[in-house]
Amino acid sequence: MQKLGWFLFIVSFLPWVAILFLVPFLPLSIAEKTTIDVVLAVGAEVCFWLSVVILGKEVVTKYRRYLNPRYLWKKIRNFNRR
Repeated sequence: MQKLGWFLFIVSFLPWVAILFLVPFLPLSIAEKTTIDVVLAVGAEVCFWLSVVILGKEVVTKYRRYLNPRYLWKKIRNFNRR
């Protein structure tokens, strides 16, 4: 059951990547792109919250911090200063 939770947690980030980097460049109308964006966003949130239920809030909070852009940017800046 834990593996399913991790799988859902990782999969929950993929639709956001698609929304940012794939959907805008598809040769579709604005209405179709909007529909795809909404479906992907809802799917991502469902996967994320199911993973929270399976893994527990503490685990997800810990690892989500590592994926926060502010945290990553701070780590990159500190790495370059060494």
